[in-house]
Amino acid sequence: MQRLRISWLGLLALLCLIGAGIFLSLQLIQYSRSFEQLPSGLSLGGVPVGGLTETEARQQVVSVYNSDVELRYRDAVIVLKPAAVNFEVNVDAMLPQVVSLRGTDTFWIGLWDYLWLRPSIARDVELNATYSQASLRRFLDDVAARYDQPGNAPEPDPENLGFRPGAPGQALNVEPALELIDVALRSPRGEDRVINLPLVEQTQVNPSFGTLRELLVEDTKLWGFSGVISLYLADLQNGDELAFTLRGADVVTGPVAFSAMSTIKIPVALAYYLKSDTAPTEGIQLLLQRSLDESQNRDTDQLLRLIGDGDGYTGTRQMVAMLQTLGLENTYLSGLLDVQGAVLLPLATPANGRADINLNPDPYNQTTAVEMGALNVMIYQCSQAKGPLLLAFNGKITPAECQELLQMMTENAVGPIFISSGSGGAVVAHKHGWDSTPLTNAGDTALVFTPEGDYALTIFLHQPETILFDDANRIIGRLAQAIYNFYAQKN
Repeated sequence: MQRLRISWLGLLALLCLIGAGIFLSLQLIQYSRSFEQLPSGLSLGGVPVGGLTETEARQQVVSVYNSDVELRYRDAVIVLKPAAVNFEVNVDAMLPQVVSLRGTDTFWIGLWDYLWLRPSIARDVELNATYSQASLRRFLDDVAARYDQPGNAPEPDPENLGFRPGAPGQALNVEPALELIDVALRSPRGEDRVINLPLVEQTQVNPSFGTLRELLVEDTKLWGFSGVISLYLADLQNGDELAFTLRGADVVTGPVAFSAMSTIKIPVALAYYLKSDTAPTEGIQLLLQRSLDESQNRDTDQLLRLIGDGDGYTGTRQMVAMLQTLGLENTYLSGLLDVQGAVLLPLATPANGRADINLNPDPYNQTTAVEMGALNVMIYQCSQAKGPLLLAFNGKITPAECQELLQMMTENAVGPIFISSGSGGAVVAHKHGWDSTPLTNAGDTALVFTPEGDYALTIFLHQPETILFDDANRIIGRLAQAIYNFYAQKN
């Protein structure tokens, strides 16, 4: 009986061993098949591919990343197909990294984990993909062209010397949109492939220099001035310029010669600074102030004599040479202001040589609105230690001297008239002028300093018949006020 009991136990043990061997063999076969597949818990570029063959994994990843990206421009939905920007997933470059992710997971260690039903560690291979950023930018440019609604620019309102507001709008903000779409193209999650495109809201559209020109021209026509008006404006921040000449309601192109009147005293003062190598004495400072502040012709002539070493006509020639060096070929003085009967010949210039328009300017004292305005711009730039005055004369005119000249122009004692009367209390450095009886010419050239920006403005007007001073003052003041309002609205 004892031996029979041992036999049954042995048989049972044998059967258990055989069963375990069969079970292990089946598990080994099943695991061997699964080992040939990608590891459980593996993802490629965030796409789960565990348990798939490499072919199946490639199809899965490409399918996910070829799905549409949805762009929303307000209520409009725009579909971006990745192929449109040459988007490609390089799965073949990602699969070899699976081997390194297995690490020390040999076949037998993996089998042991498989038998004990241990969960696989989640692992991800970083996405390897490329696309054409140039194609994406072109796609967004097309979206902007179709969906942007730029705001309408303000319209001129000459009755109120201002602008009627334009309509607001919006535009695609391309650079941030490029970054958002880049993230979406590289994301496998459907919710991440939906983008609200960033827009730039144009809640207020400021008037442009072009709109300002329309306002100035319309205001001039509305006033009904039958003579000739020439205007020059320069923005001293960005260099934008605006210039026009009107004869009645008609636009005249090219330079038109005007009597320079007392505005010529600005280049006279500048020529003195060019001539002198020392700071002005108290007496010379008084001459400069009386010439600019009080517009005294006698003191201006004395400055010309100092420039010419005692000969005022030589000083005049030197001043004109200075202007020609600066490219101002239409501005000159041929004689002294307080001496009757000039002895120098008038100069021929492109402006006074025109056959189509002749305002009968003073033959001995001429300029144009553009050139006098451009000279003021140079003086402003010189005061900021830059510009052509410093370069053309090798530092003989200094920033301190230009600042001193501007200060004297700011202290102009007559006024407020002309440009200063329409500049809303801004600081105005200017030199005005008008004819003695009969008054047929008037003008003002200025630098206007405002919190919203500084600008140079010159306005000349001529009428063959006598102009009432109040009318000339009102016309120039209205144009100056329209420009001042333009800058005030920019803020």
